[in-house]
Amino acid sequence: MNVIKKFLPLVVIVILSYWSVKPLFQTGFFPIHDDEQVGRLYDLHIAVQSGHLPPRLSQNLGYGYDYPLFNFYPSFIYYIAEIYHLFGFSYISSIKLMIASGFILAAFAMYALSKEYFGKLAGVISALIYTYAPYRSIDAYVRGALPEFWSFVFLPAIFWSFTKLAKTPGGLFTVISGIFLAFFVLTHNLIAMMSIPFILCFLIYLYFTTTSKKQFVLTTVYSGIIGICLSAYFWLPAILEKQYTMVSILTTELADYAIHFVYPVQFLYSPWGYGGSAAGTHDGLSFQIGKIYLFCLIAVSIYAFMIFKKQRKIASLLFLLLGLFIFSLFMQVSYSKFVWDALQSSMSYIQFPWRYLVFSFFLASFAIGALFATPFSLNKKKSFVYVQYILGAFIICGVLYKAVTIFNPSEYLLNVKDNDYISQDIMRWKTSNMAFEYVPRGIITKKSARGNTVVDIKKTQIAKAPLSVISGNMNIKVIKDIPQEKSAMVNVKKNGILQFNVYTFPGWKVYIDGKYVPYSANNSFRLLQIPMAEGTHKIVAVFQDTFVRSLGNMLSGMMALGIVFYTSYSLKNWRKKQ
Repeated sequence: MNVIKKFLPLVVIVILSYWSVKPLFQTGFFPIHDDEQVGRLYDLHIAVQSGHLPPRLSQNLGYGYDYPLFNFYPSFIYYIAEIYHLFGFSYISSIKLMIASGFILAAFAMYALSKEYFGKLAGVISALIYTYAPYRSIDAYVRGALPEFWSFVFLPAIFWSFTKLAKTPGGLFTVISGIFLAFFVLTHNLIAMMSIPFILCFLIYLYFTTTSKKQFVLTTVYSGIIGICLSAYFWLPAILEKQYTMVSILTTELADYAIHFVYPVQFLYSPWGYGGSAAGTHDGLSFQIGKIYLFCLIAVSIYAFMIFKKQRKIASLLFLLLGLFIFSLFMQVSYSKFVWDALQSSMSYIQFPWRYLVFSFFLASFAIGALFATPFSLNKKKSFVYVQYILGAFIICGVLYKAVTIFNPSEYLLNVKDNDYISQDIMRWKTSNMAFEYVPRGIITKKSARGNTVVDIKKTQIAKAPLSVISGNMNIKVIKDIPQEKSAMVNVKKNGILQFNVYTFPGWKVYIDGKYVPYSANNSFRLLQIPMAEGTHKIVAVFQDTFVRSLGNMLSGMMALGIVFYTSYSLKNWRKKQ
């Protein structure tokens, strides 16, 4: 009976989360703005199968020229989807299962956080209104911004783990907090960067409310070091090697933050749509917070004032959450442009100020749980608990009523199969044209009809083989063609130029008959070209780690080993005590 009582709230959350994942039960897939998700999973699978760990190159995206996507784009969600694929699910089904996992795990994390402060009923209410936040549907079913969608999992997880750490500084929660921080960075490094002021403010609150201040500070620092080191294999090269790509150019064009600010009226009324963000109030996306969330937050603010004298600790938390919620709205409107301009070198990569809706809905969902605190501070009578249940049911019904309409894609593509997303022709042309920000700087470009910079390439110019003869007379027999290595036996009948169809990017080394040779990249697409002399030669191009990548790998590897040893030691001691 106790087991049933313990897990009943989680069962309720899973059942009532049905409408959030209902579209995933349909066969086929659905159109999304970022329609690269299946292709990215496929190329990550190729990299994993080839032993290219950690994956940095995408063999088919970037027009088939070994695009350094995973060196810059966070890949955590694709590892989750890869696990499903390794169990036999198709690529499409693996992506859908990963989305479903994101909905459920985010709900569980919010339940754990809200329950820690306000009790089980509050945990259930917070979890469900968090699940059905309109922006969750936008990320999952409109934009297809799945890394950002998964960031909803780690925000409450991090707040919960630091809460536990404040109560019992040290021990496994130091490690757990560090792991959650690392996963957050590996899920969406931009959202993780944006979260810094929110997390810091929460840590300050915990510092002033914990009884072990010094120990809490030390263990929090240790958690931060764990998170930084564990994710270093990704963020170090992502920051220090982006200078070799076009990414900084593209953030100043259609993705310039200055044209994507939200108008305050759009928080109150913004029609649902499946289009994109644009200047002005006529966006194709909805940025509406929702009347239920706003009315509940007004009630939370009144509640916080009423309990301030008797329960300052909880009231202070609510004022903090409400203040941070207002700050998250402020960062989305043009009044905050002076902040964006002052921090332009970092903020320009965020691209869309409305990304702060992630924090708006997280903070709102957490704070609203206070209305269902157990016992309710103003009235401990049992009859008032029934009022809480009725109010909670009313709020959930209102949220679900709206969700049935908006938690759907624009249409279902019932007949699509994996091959419609992962065939070489699709990935190397159609999908590659959707995003190319990490192609090498200096590649030939042009202006599109919309006025933004695009790669000046024709479909006939996409990579069809790992090597090409540019001049001379040669016969090529390919030996190996995996993301991190291309090799072939080349019979050169007449001196000429041989080209490896890979982008020039730090780390590529070329060897002819076992001897290192320099290469040239003085061509339109910045591809590796090597002069070849007559004779039969074995030629190999290998992608090796730079110092920055090696340093990141070493830090992450050492920290992972440290965590394994520490956890083993802690469990051993725990068994002895038992």
